[in-house]
Amino acid sequence: MPNPIEAYLGYLESVRSLSARTVRSYREDLSLYAASLAQEGVATKEAGRADVQAFVASMARSGYASSSINRALSAVKGLYRYLMRYEGLAANPARDVEALALPRRLPSFLFEDEMAEFLSGIEGEGFKAARDRALFETLYATGCRLSELAGLTLAALDLAGGKARVFGKGAKERVVFLSDAARRALAAWLPYRAAAARRSGAAAGDWLFLNARGGRLGERGIAWLLEGYAAGRGPARRLHPHAFRHSFATHLVGRGADIRSVQAMLGHESVSTTQVYTHVDIERLRSVYERAHPHAARRGPGATPKEDAS
Repeated sequence: MPNPIEAYLGYLESVRSLSARTVRSYREDLSLYAASLAQEGVATKEAGRADVQAFVASMARSGYASSSINRALSAVKGLYRYLMRYEGLAANPARDVEALALPRRLPSFLFEDEMAEFLSGIEGEGFKAARDRALFETLYATGCRLSELAGLTLAALDLAGGKARVFGKGAKERVVFLSDAARRALAAWLPYRAAAARRSGAAAGDWLFLNARGGRLGERGIAWLLEGYAAGRGPARRLHPHAFRHSFATHLVGRGADIRSVQAMLGHESVSTTQVYTHVDIERLRSVYERAHPHAARRGPGATPKEDAS
């Protein structure tokens, strides 16, 4: 009899077209669930609500973060929805198991002047400087996910039209737009890319961004490049590729873009996912206020406003 978890993972990969990394995460979470059931001698299709609750409790006792537990619970719920739809399971034992409460965390982002300072700090000439300017200008201009940026191809790029086609979650295609700065940076990068592609041959493929060997510049490579720039002259707080996506959305909302348009540009399925950026913008305004208003100025945690000398 086929393993129901393996059947579900195959469905996610072949039918839902989820990325290999996402499927790997599902596999890890569901392997933990299978191990929990095995300890009790319960088959996947015979599990009840109590078994799912016991799994959640065991993860909590083992010290997993609430976000990790909720992700695993989501994977279990998806597994049973699949089994109900395709293998005739009568009920979903995980349906009414509630996720753990999470502290509300606003996404990290750069202020507009911080972003401008970061991008202007990529100096020099040659292959690396031209590529990195094009890479990060494109990341900021489009609001792409890291996987979408690494997956950009020459065929998907319309430099004259100022746009590109990217494939997001679930292989869903959408159009993203290129700022003038991104278009200039890409135009400067393409001759270097062409020269590198000629040297490397088939290794270059149709990928837009290449590494020093002329092969595809992948997600880890992009993240490593960003870490290097951030460590050298970036903002004091930790900078990661997704902060560019958060900055893109925050700056649009802050300049009056409607939330539905931002949702479409980010490729979010639900507008509720995008609405966090309205809260981020409020926090951005609060930070500006506290930095700029003389009676609100902060000198550190617990600091009190300066007394009026007059």
